[in-house]
Amino acid sequence: MSSPRLTDSQLKEQFGMRPKGQPLDYPQELGYICPKGHGGDYLTWSEFNEHIWCYKCNMDYHFALDCQLKRMCWMSDDIWNNFVNNLPQRPRVLDGIQHFYDCYIEVKPYKRSKAGLRNKTIFVNGYRRLRNHTTRIG
Repeated sequence: MSSPRLTDSQLKEQFGMRPKGQPLDYPQELGYICPKGHGGDYLTWSEFNEHIWCYKCNMDYHFALDCQLKRMCWMSDDIWNNFVNNLPQRPRVLDGIQHFYDCYIEVKPYKRSKAGLRNKTIFVNGYRRLRNHTTRIG
């Protein structure tokens, strides 16, 4: 079984086949998660248009009807809103941020502040994040 609702022949007839070639971004880089919660290297674009293949489930899922979407840590609010608004159909969007392992460039150890609180400085794609404050470096 290829899809929760359709067979391979029905998927091919209804959505058509995806053209051959190398995608610019894979589903996990855009924040997609399969309905059973699998993400990361388990996901790739399906051979059918508008579908994502999950290697763990061995199923094709429609990007909007079945899959969930979570904002990636490298996406600013403007990029995220533009991306979601330009999709042909709006998927189920989950709250929170999906962390992608390439985002973290350098992590500094905890430091004690004067108030005795611990601050953690994380560098993400050229931005320094200290608690909830973000500043551009360089």
